[in-house]
Amino acid sequence: MAQSVGGVWNYDEKSTDCTGAAVFKSLITNNSKELLYFSDFPFPPDWPAFLTQREYISYINSYADNFDLRQHIRLEHEVLQIVQAPDYDVTGRWRIRYKSGNTEDEQQFDHVMICTGMFSEAYSPTYPGQDEFGGMIIHSNHYRTPGQFVDKNVLVIGDSYSAGDVATELGFHSKQVYLSMKKGCYVFPKRGPGGLPFDAILATRWRYCMPEWLIRYGTKRFMEKDVNYEAYGLQSEHKLFQSEIIANDFILTQIIHGRVKIRPAIRKFFHRGVEFADGSRMDNLDAIVFGTGYRTKIPIIGDDLVSDDFKTREIYKYILPVRLAHPSLVLVGIMGVFGATAPSYEMQARWATRLFSGNLTLPSLPKMLREIEGMRKVMLEINHKHTIKITPYFYNTDLAADIGCRPNLFRMLLSDPALAIHMLFAPAVPASFRLVGPNSWPGARDAVMNCWNNYLAGTQGRPIAKSAKTTNKYLFYLMGVIVFVPAVLFYVRR
Repeated sequence: MAQSVGGVWNYDEKSTDCTGAAVFKSLITNNSKELLYFSDFPFPPDWPAFLTQREYISYINSYADNFDLRQHIRLEHEVLQIVQAPDYDVTGRWRIRYKSGNTEDEQQFDHVMICTGMFSEAYSPTYPGQDEFGGMIIHSNHYRTPGQFVDKNVLVIGDSYSAGDVATELGFHSKQVYLSMKKGCYVFPKRGPGGLPFDAILATRWRYCMPEWLIRYGTKRFMEKDVNYEAYGLQSEHKLFQSEIIANDFILTQIIHGRVKIRPAIRKFFHRGVEFADGSRMDNLDAIVFGTGYRTKIPIIGDDLVSDDFKTREIYKYILPVRLAHPSLVLVGIMGVFGATAPSYEMQARWATRLFSGNLTLPSLPKMLREIEGMRKVMLEINHKHTIKITPYFYNTDLAADIGCRPNLFRMLLSDPALAIHMLFAPAVPASFRLVGPNSWPGARDAVMNCWNNYLAGTQGRPIAKSAKTTNKYLFYLMGVIVFVPAVLFYVRR
């Protein structure tokens, strides 16, 4: 039950009984700030490129205050159940049963957004002999600080973000850390060429105009230029962009220092040890940390209305359950994102409010079902399982077209060529979807134009004389003009 705004970003060292996601004390965002903000409220320019939990929760509170949202938020109210109101067939209304303190009550609403997120139930696999282990076993959602693992032998299990972050931090404090991986992963560096965030360089619009195989080839070459994935034991079973990811520069250093040692998947447990899939064994383990992710559950609404099974869930744009008689209930944030989550979830909320207000027309049910089935096949091919993990740029652009806030780069080239070229070669920042259309924002242009400078503003702690050898901005614009027209035509076709 929330006591303050910010949800999962509120750090609570004493609360270790949660079933869903939680943050640990030293957490740093996986994505850089210019891709992470809500579209009409950028982060302060002098903040670092990647943010701590304290900085991000401060931002959430500032956002709530700036838009005077607290008057609309009921803290310490636990929603117990969402059901159709008695007159739903006529009105489309919903009845919400909730608990506040020791009192239960209910209220009816015209529209409902379920925003409970992807990480609602921590998932820990079970292995033969696990009950015989005898040491500490926890999920990463209970991990807060490394204190209880100092001078311990720790095995972390998992191939992705949480497992990598926990293993990296424990490598500085524990006696020895082992990281068991089933399928391997790619390690996305946070620093890219020129010291700029790597995710920002990947998120430029011109990049998405290129064939996927070429994007994969160039990205993979950069990531492997000083890392031998096979020698480090990280080699993934799947192609880049279809594999698990760790976004932590330090884990490679921890591996080469021997503080973190990669091991294969686990076959079984025994007392204070495990046997791996290759037959090797490890003894004298003190603790196990599962960094094995989460299941998505929505227990507050019936499975007949919104299925928890991704194989059968019929959600248009991953927002609207299409089998409901009235489009008055939506899901926001119930999907994975290959990148920054908040801007995509904000676009979902904008799309939903346009729908609720009667300003968005839905396709026919057969057409929506065809799109749902097509995307289900795409997600299965990319993720190798029935789950949802979208690419922000394409997804956000698709929603923007429905909302009416998708910028037209060709028209922009005629009216504001500097902005148009910047839009193509700079990161596709959230503010780009506030330039035009409903609820446009006067500060959007400056936010787009200043994004590269904002990345560096947080690191420049002392004045440095500018080098005489600087990039000629006119060369940059010339390059933009040369490639802009064919790139925009490709962009428009997509």
